[in-house]
Formats: sequence, structure tokens, C-alpha cells
Amino acid sequence: MNQPACRLCSCLLFVMVLLAPASLKAETAEFSWLKDRDATLSIDEARALPERRWQAFDPEHVLNLGFSDGSVWLKVDVPPEPENRLLEIGYPLLDDVSVFWVVKDDIVQEYRTGDRRVFNSRPVPHRHFAFLVPSNTETVTAYVRVKTQGSVQIPVRIVPSAQFLAEEHLSYGWQAVFLGIMLAMALYNFFVFLIVRHPTYLWYVLTVLAAAMVWLNFNGLLFQWLWPDMPILNRYFTAPIISLNIAFASLFTMSFLSLQRVSPLAFRLFQGVVVVAVFTFLFGLFGPYQASTVIVSAFGAFVTPLAWFVGLWVWRQGQVLAGFYVLAWTPLLLGHLVLAVSKLGYLPSTFATDFAPQFGVALEVILLSFALAYRINLERYRRQIAQDHALAVQRQATQTLETRVQERTEELERANEQLKAISLTDGLTQVANRRRFDEMLAVEWSRACRQGHPLSLLMLDIDHFKQVNDQLGHLVGDDCLVSVARLCAREIQRSGDLLARYGGEEFSVLLPVTPEQGARRVAERLRKIVAENPVYPNDGVRPVNLTVSIGVATITPTNSTGPEALIQRADEALYQAKESGRNRVVEWLSSSVCSDPAPEKPGQSR
Repeated sequence: MNQPACRLCSCLLFVMVLLAPASLKAETAEFSWLKDRDATLSIDEARALPERRWQAFDPEHVLNLGFSDGSVWLKVDVPPEPENRLLEIGYPLLDDVSVFWVVKDDIVQEYRTGDRRVFNSRPVPHRHFAFLVPSNTETVTAYVRVKTQGSVQIPVRIVPSAQFLAEEHLSYGWQAVFLGIMLAMALYNFFVFLIVRHPTYLWYVLTVLAAAMVWLNFNGLLFQWLWPDMPILNRYFTAPIISLNIAFASLFTMSFLSLQRVSPLAFRLFQGVVVVAVFTFLFGLFGPYQASTVIVSAFGAFVTPLAWFVGLWVWRQGQVLAGFYVLAWTPLLLGHLVLAVSKLGYLPSTFATDFAPQFGVALEVILLSFALAYRINLERYRRQIAQDHALAVQRQATQTLETRVQERTEELERANEQLKAISLTDGLTQVANRRRFDEMLAVEWSRACRQGHPLSLLMLDIDHFKQVNDQLGHLVGDDCLVSVARLCAREIQRSGDLLARYGGEEFSVLLPVTPEQGARRVAERLRKIVAENPVYPNDGVRPVNLTVSIGVATITPTNSTGPEALIQRADEALYQAKESGRNRVVEWLSSSVCSDPAPEKPGQSR
């Protein structure tokens, strides 16, 4: 069982590396820095310093000074370029960040922000510190002053605005996946805890939630979304939440590995870890910020290998569950070790130190969830052995216990069925997703082959949807997708028909036992109702008029063809509709025929 799990770890790590955005090489900008040990330099004094005082550095290697007092000045010379650009500092936990843009020896813009100021102090509302380069026709210089009581890590770069936006989509996508994994595992095992009432599952849930909050805090998402107007909370959150994570993880280890029974010495050792974690939690609340951060980082660096070695030792003593623990916690512990050493300033801040620990957390909670499920099976097996030995004298008690186990098993099966139903529904539009569509297409294709009935497919695409996202924002785009799905769902009346979100702004409608004429009539109804019903976003944006292009294909399936032929024809018809001017229905024939478009309304999105 360990070998498949190892393969899963390798595959997930490989996918993570592929999806990771490559760092931007700022080949035209020049970067230099200097240390202001007394934090007394003003902007005018910094500008007046001779060039020999500034030390050049490569932004590909993050400027990492560990924990240090004073302040750091950066000087970034940005030559003119025809495109809009941003100066980004990609570490959200810096206390004070001041930026002075200089053009022709004049300070043209000045910003003062940081996680000790309200979130709205940032010129670009982003979890990182981002500043628009004020000119793309003249050489500009940015003087950046950074002062923080935490780890002095300054990942800085000059990036085109379009690339910044594209990378941000991927980064937020990963954060959403990470949060989804953590919440799903926590909720699932919390339900298991409510059923089995074993403290191991409760400590696991608390560990997962604390780890999720640690990483969302490191990425600036908690400050952005939960307390943007209360930056004082940033002072009292980082060290305490890490301490809680260590405490909950230690309690989980003690319970999961049964250390009190297997190894009293290791049990007492982890009791001490919990006590120290409580102390660092209180020190983080009432002690100096820098000292508490240093202490909790060093503490994490100590506990991380300690927990792994204890799990390995218990495994060698014959504890089966310890093997799962070592396998699942290896990526987590390595990731936390890298993070702790990085915060102490002994490793540079790179992609590996910034994202691999977070990926290790997600991988750990998934694998540990499998381990907890195995624990349930193992305990049930042991109970069954005990029941067999006591069957002669405790038959009635055994029957009662089996009934309760069966009830719990049925509850878990119902929960799995609910999770399966959720997995077949698109989370945004609440219609069927691509997986559900593929399953239904295969079923209906087989049925149509047996019965000789026609099978029709509509492929529907929102016209000029990218312009809606670019001009009005993705939240308005989401409103448009939801509105189109709702309008189409009203028109799909037959119980056997299926409306699904095929991908992006594209929807599909599967119409079993429907000839060409019927499919065309349905497509025309869908086109008209979308064109006649503007979308009214919730945030006061003007109404958005949408149109759709629809491709129609009908096939009477045979054993010599597959459902891919139907999809291909509908796609070709949709392409014809787009090429013919949009807002129309095109039916796939030997030579495709399209309907005349409806007259466009004033202001209609194209």
C-alpha cells in the first residue's frame, strides 16, 4: 500500500512543478540595495548617496537578510518600455513598505503601505505589494524602503501588467485548490469524528484548519479578505497560529500513534512540546513580535525532524499506523523544515521555499485522511476478532454492535453519494459539469444505438465573453455565466435532456430522441431568450446584453461511430456560427446552413 502512495506523491509534485509560474527575468531593470542599520535615512539622503554605496543584486535570487533590525533601501532603475508594468514585492508580511518614484530628479509619486497599515493603503488592491510604473516613455527610478520586525525577505521584480494578471490567475487558482482540499478534508473527518467520537479525528481537523490559516496568512489572503481595516491583528496572528498548529499536530501524533502505550518516553517528550507550544502561543500574544517570530521559527525547526524521527522509530517497533504517518508527513515535515530555516535566513526565499511547503501540507492532509480511513477498517477488523471469540456468551451484544457499525457504514455511503452528486455539478452555475455530460453522452449514445433513435447535441458559446471579463471584471463575468445557465435551464423542459457547462463560457445541451428540426427549434429558443434578457450584475454595473452562438448536430448512432463524432460536428457548426457573425444557430449538414442573426440591440456585447 505504501508503493502506490509514493507514486501518488511523485505525480502530484510533478504536476505542481509544471503548473508553477516561471519567475520573470527583469532583463532591462537594474536592482541594487543598501542596509540602513539605524533606520534614519530619509528619501533625500538615500538619493544623495554615491553609487558605490549601493550593492547590485539579481532579483532572480531573492534578497533575504533573515531577521535583522534597521531598514533596507532598494533602488530600481526602470528604462522606458511601450507596455504598462508593475513593481511587485511578493512577500505580504513586511511591516512597512515605502515607495518613491523619481522621474528626472523629481519625486512624482509616493506610497506608504505594509501589513501594519490598512489594506486600502496599497495602490493596487493585491495580497502582494504592487506599484504601477508611472511612465513608459521615460526612465524612472524607484526608491523602496522596507522595515519589518519579521523575516526580511524582499522578492522584487518589474513585470508587465498582462503577465502579472495571467500569473495571478494561476496563483489564485492554486490557493483556491489548496483551501478546497483543506476544508474538504477537515469537514469530512469532522463528520467522522461526530460518528466515531475518537479524539484523533478532532486533533486532525484542528491541525488541518490551523495549517490552512498559517499558509493563507503567509500568502496575505487572511489580511486581504478577513481584516483589511485592522492591521493590528497581523501583529498578533503569525506566531500564535504557528504555535497552535504545532500543538494540534503534536496532540494528533500522540493520539494517532498511541504513544502512551507504544512509547512512554516519546509520549512525555511530545507532552513537553505541547507545553512549549502553549508558551510560544502566549509569548506571541504578549511578547515582542520579532522575538516571538524567531522563537517559533526555531521551535518549528526543532519539532519538525523530531516528529518525523519519532514516527519512523515507532514504525520500526511494529506500529502499522506509523508507516502511514511517516509516508504522509514526510512532505509536510520537509516543507516546514525548509520554511523554518528560510525564516531564520539560512536559505534564500525561492519557489521551493514559498510553494513546496504549502503543497506538502495539502498532500499530507490527503494521505492522512486515507490513513484515518484505514484506521477505521483496522479497528473494525480488531473488533470483529474480539466478537468472534466472545460469540458464545455475547451473541446479543455482538448483533447490536454490528447493527450500529452497519448504520454508520450506510451514513458514510450516503455522504459519499452526496459528495459524488456534488462532483457532477458545476460549482458556479449549478448545472451539470463536463464529467456529468460525458457520462450521460455515453449512456444516451448506447441507448440510441440499440433503439435506432436520433441523438442531437447543441454547443452554445457566449459571444465576446472575454471582453466582458476584461472590461467589467471576472465577478460580472461569473454573473453572466450564472444568468445564461439559468435562462437555458428554463427552456430545457424534458426530463431526459441535459444542460451542462462544457468549459469556460461554453455550454452543451444533450437532446436524446430528438430529430434535426426539434433540435433546431430548441437552439433558436435558447438564442432568443439569451438575447432578450440582459444581465443585471449585483454591484451596480450597467446591464450587460449578451448573445450566444449555437452549433447543432444530429446523428442516428451506429456501432461504427462513436460519440466523438457528434461532438465534432456540433463544434464545427459552432465554429461556423462564430465565423458567420455570431448570435445565430448553425446546423451541421453536408454544407452547414445558418439562421439569420437577430437584430442587435444598442450596446449589445460583441
